[in-house]
Amino acid sequence: MDGVIDMPWTRQRYKDKPDDFFIKPASIADEAFHVAHQDRSAWSFNVEIRPFGEVW
Repeated sequence: MDGVIDMPWTRQRYKDKPDDFFIKPASIADEAFHVAHQDRSAWSFNVEIRPFGEVW
């Protein structure tokens, strides 16, 4: 995981950042569930969780 998790204290610290700067906790949980329950015919061990708004 590479990003700032959307929590009250991180919102306070990064007041000037847009919504897509933050990673939502529910989205992290959804991705973790997906990895744990993925189809065995297309298995992945490599997952990166990053915010959409990250500039490369």
